[in-house]
Amino acid sequence: MTMKHQISVEPEHRGNGRYTYNSRCSCGAYVYGLLSKGAAEAAGRDHQRKQGDR
Repeated sequence: MTMKHQISVEPEHRGNGRYTYNSRCSCGAYVYGLLSKGAAEAAGRDHQRKQGDR
């Protein structure tokens, strides 16, 4: 059975109404501190592309 890499994007409150976004994969990979939700989604897609269906 192959593991699919499932990405979730999570906002993180930085204070004074500011947020950054984190991208977390079901395999445990984590990218944090991205300035926009779109950047976090792109990082997740890039991780999925690099990992394939491992």
